[in-house]
Amino acid sequence: MTMPYIKADESILLERSNRYVSRIFIMRQMGTTLCFLSISAVFHFLNYPFFVYILLAINAFCWPVVAYFYAKNNSDAVKTTNLSLVIDAALGGLWIGVMAISPFPSLIMIAILVSDRYAAGGWVILKPSLIAMLSSFFIVWAILGFQVNIQFDRAMIWLSLPLATVYIMSLSVLTRNLAVQLIDKNREFERIALMDPRLHIPNRRLFEQRLLSTFMQAQRNQAQAHLMLLDVDHFKYINDTYGHEAGDYFLSEISTILRGMIGPKDIPARFGGDELAIIVVDQSDEEILQLAQNISNCIKQIRLQSDQTFFASISIGIASIETVKTVSEWFSLADKALYYIKRNGRDGIQLL
Repeated sequence: MTMPYIKADESILLERSNRYVSRIFIMRQMGTTLCFLSISAVFHFLNYPFFVYILLAINAFCWPVVAYFYAKNNSDAVKTTNLSLVIDAALGGLWIGVMAISPFPSLIMIAILVSDRYAAGGWVILKPSLIAMLSSFFIVWAILGFQVNIQFDRAMIWLSLPLATVYIMSLSVLTRNLAVQLIDKNREFERIALMDPRLHIPNRRLFEQRLLSTFMQAQRNQAQAHLMLLDVDHFKYINDTYGHEAGDYFLSEISTILRGMIGPKDIPARFGGDELAIIVVDQSDEEILQLAQNISNCIKQIRLQSDQTFFASISIGIASIETVKTVSEWFSLADKALYYIKRNGRDGIQLL
């Protein structure tokens, strides 16, 4: 049976690299377009000829598309995209040199190039980008005679403002979205790490955390709580006779029963191989015994597809929080109750 939610490593990496290439393309296209406005204002102020505008337009509107498709068609799209970021920095240094270091757009461009590169790959991308930017700048600046322009007019200011505001805000939104995605991924990984993948209930690690928190809350609020341990009788016989797949199915059916019968504040968990546990709150001794009996009765109704005469029972040990002083004592008391049943014929319930 094919499981569409389980992807091969190659497809996951390809999906991630495509998203990365697309993000860089969007931000690059926005940046070059906004830079075109501010740099054009400087060119107008310095009376540059028309062909310089043509070269700038090629950089602003053609280069992002070329870089995008080249990366998409390359076997290593991420590496190619990172290389294009270095080329971006070199082109930025070139235009800063052409603008004769006009401070208003130049400083904004330097800040964006540095922050962008660092956000994309840290020092690994920033270092070659700085080298490329400084190299292209000094070469072009030297060719043009080390000219320096510190004057600016109103058009230069107004046409540089979108670059200083829109792009920075867009970068912040992108960074925030990536941070939220990372937080969601970490939460999902944590959930996977704390849940039993077959039974869809907490595993031992999460169970121990919830047991401690429930104990502390019950002690603090003088509330009632019970710890119930469940052990399938002769589970090894089920595995040996019907196979491990049947054993897994049986445990899965038990998990479904537990999740359907307990309260919204109660916590079921898989504590061991065939050992399950439930932390039950706000129930009296009579109510917890009745719950345990109902669970036992339902489990006895489970049948295997390969054998409709299949029958299995369960041993249940319960400990009340009222008589214990520590979490370990609480668990030991429930364990003691469970093994009392197992030593006395199994298929029973014991409350201590």
